[in-house]
Amino acid sequence: MNNCKYLKVKLNHTIYCNKLEKEIQLKDCSNCKYKEYKKCTVKPKILCKDREKTTRIHNQSTKLRKLEKNRFSLFSDNKDECMFCDNTTDLTWHEIFRGKNRANSMKYGLCLRMCLRCHERWQEDKSFNDYWHKLGQQRFMQYYHKTKEEFREIFKRNFL
Repeated sequence: MNNCKYLKVKLNHTIYCNKLEKEIQLKDCSNCKYKEYKKCTVKPKILCKDREKTTRIHNQSTKLRKLEKNRFSLFSDNKDECMFCDNTTDLTWHEIFRGKNRANSMKYGLCLRMCLRCHERWQEDKSFNDYWHKLGQQRFMQYYHKTKEEFREIFKRNFL
C-alpha cells in the first residue's frame, strides 16, 4: 500500500495529516490535493541460487578458508573415495577433532574423507570418535615427532 508521506497513524488508531494538521478519515486522504508518496528506501533483494553458500563463505576468515581448501589426511592419500564404504559421490571431510580444534585438525591432517551417508552415521557416535581421537593423537605424535605434552599444548587435551 502506498501511503502519503504526510499521513500518520496515532496510538489511538486515528489518522492524522501533518500537512492539514488535523485528524482525517482515510477516504479524505485519497482525494487530497497535497498527497505525496513516500520514496522507496528498501533495497531490492539480490537473487542468487547460492546466496546462503556465498554468504557463508564470505563470513569465514581467509585463514579458515585456506585451511578448508588445502585439507589433507594423514590416514589416506585417496581423496576420491570414502574411507569406509568406497563410495565416490557426495564426499565430504570429517575433522577428527572438532569444535575449537577443528582448524588444528585441518592444519595437521587429522581429517577423514567420507561420503555424506557415512559422515551422518558416524559423526555423533561416541565409540567411533573415541577410537579416532586416540588414533589421531598417535598418528600426530608419530608423524610430527611430538610428545604427549606438545599434543596437549596444541589440542588442550590428551586422549591416550
